[in-house]
Amino acid sequence: MSKPVLRTLIIEDSEDDAFLLVRFLQQTYELKHIRVDSADGLKKALQDGEWDLVLSDHAMPGFDSFSALKIVQQSRHDLPFIIVSGAIGEDLAVAAIKAGAHDYLLKSNLKRLIPAIERELQAAEARRLQFQTEQRFRATFEQAAVGIAHVGLDGRWLRVNHKLCVISGYSEDELLARDHSSITYPNDLNEELASIKQILTGEVPSSTKEIRYVRKDGSLVWVNLTWSLTRTSMGEPDYIIEVIEDITERKEATERLRLFARIFDTINEGVVVTDASNHILFVNPAFSEITGYSPAEAIGKDPNMLHSGLMDQIFYDKMWQSIRKTGRWQGEISDRRKNGESYVEWLSISALKDKQGEHSHYIAVISDISERKAAEERMVYIAQHDFLTGLPNRMVLHDRLTQAIAHAEREQRKVAVMFLDLDRFKVINDTLGHLVGDKLLKIVADRISSVARITDTVSRLGGDEFAVLLTYVDHADDLGAIALKILKCVSGPCVIDGNEIEVTTSVGISVFPEDGNDSESLLAHADAAMYQAKLNGRNNYQFFTHDMNRRSLERMSMKNKLSHALERDELYLLYQPQVDLQSGHVVGAEALVRWDHPMYQNVLPSQFIPIAEENGLIPQIGEWVLREACRQNQVWRMQGLKEITMAVNLSTIQFRQKNLGETIKLILRESGLPPSGLELEITEGSVMHDAEAAILLLEDMKSMGLKLSVDDFGTGYSSLSYLKRFPIDKFKIDQSFVHDLATDRDSAVIVSAIITLAHGLHLKVIAEGVETAEQVAFLKKQGCDEVQGYYFGKPMSAEQFTLLLVSGKELPRLQG
Repeated sequence: MSKPVLRTLIIEDSEDDAFLLVRFLQQTYELKHIRVDSADGLKKALQDGEWDLVLSDHAMPGFDSFSALKIVQQSRHDLPFIIVSGAIGEDLAVAAIKAGAHDYLLKSNLKRLIPAIERELQAAEARRLQFQTEQRFRATFEQAAVGIAHVGLDGRWLRVNHKLCVISGYSEDELLARDHSSITYPNDLNEELASIKQILTGEVPSSTKEIRYVRKDGSLVWVNLTWSLTRTSMGEPDYIIEVIEDITERKEATERLRLFARIFDTINEGVVVTDASNHILFVNPAFSEITGYSPAEAIGKDPNMLHSGLMDQIFYDKMWQSIRKTGRWQGEISDRRKNGESYVEWLSISALKDKQGEHSHYIAVISDISERKAAEERMVYIAQHDFLTGLPNRMVLHDRLTQAIAHAEREQRKVAVMFLDLDRFKVINDTLGHLVGDKLLKIVADRISSVARITDTVSRLGGDEFAVLLTYVDHADDLGAIALKILKCVSGPCVIDGNEIEVTTSVGISVFPEDGNDSESLLAHADAAMYQAKLNGRNNYQFFTHDMNRRSLERMSMKNKLSHALERDELYLLYQPQVDLQSGHVVGAEALVRWDHPMYQNVLPSQFIPIAEENGLIPQIGEWVLREACRQNQVWRMQGLKEITMAVNLSTIQFRQKNLGETIKLILRESGLPPSGLELEITEGSVMHDAEAAILLLEDMKSMGLKLSVDDFGTGYSSLSYLKRFPIDKFKIDQSFVHDLATDRDSAVIVSAIITLAHGLHLKVIAEGVETAEQVAFLKKQGCDEVQGYYFGKPMSAEQFTLLLVSGKELPRLQG
C-alpha cells in the first residue's frame, strides 16, 4: 500500500536532528522535503515550492521559530506550523501558539508528531475548503445581477454586495454605517416593517414587496425586495437576507403602457388600428363618440363602412398609393356616422412595418374638423382681442388702421386716431387692488363702445390705454365734438365692490394725412397729444402738434434716464425748515427730493415724479429718500447740533407696501436715528381708502416711536369718526388754503376750522406754503403751532441747513 505524499519544509540548523526527523516521517509518509536554517532560505523555499507542512526547530543561530512563523504568515501560505524543539519552555510554547503556531513537541518525544500532523493537515484542508466555499459565495454575492444584503435583527446592514451599492448610490462603507430602513422611501416604510415583522414572528417564511428606495442623490428607485430569515443551529433567528432587484425601468415601462392606454382611451381624436388586411382590431372611445359605432360593432370590420359616398374611388386610390409609397397620408375626408349623418374629418393614416419591412398594421387618427375649426376661430379671436374687455387689441388696430389709411388715400379723405389714457388709474389700481382696476377697465370699455359709431374701432392697447379709430372723417372740426362725447361718457362715478370711484380720461387726437402716413406714427402722435392733455390738467382732449412730438421724445428719454438715476447717485435731498411759530426756532425739516441730471440739470419733482409713478419707480425712490433723510438727521445729531424732527412724505404706493414697517425699522437701525427723530407725512387718501387697515399700520408705526402727520389736510375726504382713531400727531394744512388767506374768506375759515379741529383732538398743526407776513400774522393769531414756507427759507442743501442749525438763532423774520 503506497504511502501518502507529504511535502515538508524543515527549518533546522542541525543536519543530524533533521536526518532523524526525516527518518521518522518516512515511516509513515512518502516524504518530499527541504531543510533551511535561515530567513532567506525560508523565503526562497516558500517562493519556489508548494508545501503541506512546516516543521521548525525553536532556537537556531541568528534565527528562531517565532521569526520563521512570521515569515510563513506573511507569505500568505495557509500551512500547518509545528515546532519540534530540543528544549522549549512552557511560556515560550504558549506564546508560540498565541502567535499562530499550530502545535509544539519535543524532539525527544516524537510519538505525538504523526497524530499532530494528521490533525493539522485535516484542519488545513477544511480551511481550504471553507475558503473556496467562501470565495464562490463571495463571487456569487458580489457579481450577482441583483442587490443582496444581510441585515441584522437590529436593522443594521451586516453585509452588502456591489449591485446594492449601484442601486442605492451609496458605497459599501456608507451602507454598513446605516440602518437598512434609512434608504426606504418614507411612504413605503410601514409596509417594509410589516413584512419583516411577519418573517420574524414566523407567520411567513419569506416576503416580497415592491417598494421605493431613496438614492444618495435624492432620486427614487423602485425595487422588488424579497426578505428571508436565516436561523442559528439552535433554531433562533440569526439575520435576514434581502434580495433587491432594480425594477425602475420595468415600472416606468409599465407606467408608460398604462399612460399610453389612458391616452388611447381619453384622447379627443378617434383612433383606429387595423391589420394588414385593413380589418379593424382596436378603436378608442373617441372613435365611437365621433362615428356612433361601438367597439363591438367596429372590430373585425373594414373602415370603408364609414364611407359617405361623397368621395370617389380615384380619391381612395391616390390615398392608398401615398400610404404604400411613404407609409402615411393625411387630409380632409367626408365620412358617415352610424346614424347616417355625414361629417368632415381630418384623417391621418400611418403604416407600421414588421421585421421584414412589410406593412403589418395601420393606425388612423380621426379629428372632427368642426371642433378644430371652432378651436381655430377661438384662437384667432384670442390673438386679436383683449382678454379682459373683449375689445380688438393693438395688433388688430394696427391692421385696421393700415387698411383705413390705404382706403383714405385712394378716396382722398381723412382718418383719425384718438388715444385715451385713464387719469390716475395707477393710484386706483394700487389702492383698491387689481381686481377693482380690472372691473373699472371693463366699465370704461363699455362706455367708450356705447358712443362709438358702427364704422369705428374701439381698441384696448394695454393697461389703462384705449384707442378709437375713426375711418370716415369728413371734417377735422367734427373730431372735437366726438372727443367731448367720449370724455362725457367715460367720466362719472363708478361703484365697484362698495367703492365709489371718480373716473376721467385724457384724449389725444392725430389725423391722417396731416399728422402721419402710417399706423405707427399716427398712434405715437396721438399718444403725445394725450400726454399734453394730461399736462393741461387731465379730463380734456388735445390735437397733435409737432411740438408735442418733441416733448414726447424728451419724456421717453427722461423715463429711461430716471430708471438709472439711483444707481448713478443723481438724486439728492433739499431740506426746508419747519419753524415753531411762537419761539421762532427751527424744530424740523421736510426732506424734498431733487434730480440732478447731466443733461437736464436740476429736475423738479413735478417733472419726474409723474414719470416715476407711471413706471413703478416710486418704491425705490421713496425708500432712498427715507434712508438718506434719516442718515442726514443722525449726522446732525452726532455733530451735537440741535435735535430736530425730519419729515418725510410717504406716497400712497409706499403706504400700501406690505413690508413698509420692516423697511422703516431697518432704515432706523442702519442710520442710528431714534424713531422720535422721524416724522412720516401721509395723505388723507392713503389712510381713508381702507381705514381699518390703515389704523393697524399707523398703530404699528406709532409703537415704534415715530411721529405721524396727515399731509395736505383738507384737500381729501376724511371721516371724523376715523380721524379721532388715527394715532397721528399733526395736521399739515395744504398750501392751497394758505396761499389765499389774505384774499379768500373761505380759505381763512377753512384754516381756522382745521386748527380748531386739530387742537380739539389734541393734535398739532403745521401750515405749509407760508410766504408773506400777513399769512404769518393770521396763522399766529389762530394758534397754528408750526409753519413752513419761503417766508422762512427755501429748500436748502444739507450744508446750508447745517449752518442754520449751527447758528442756533431764531429766524430773523419772526423776531418782534
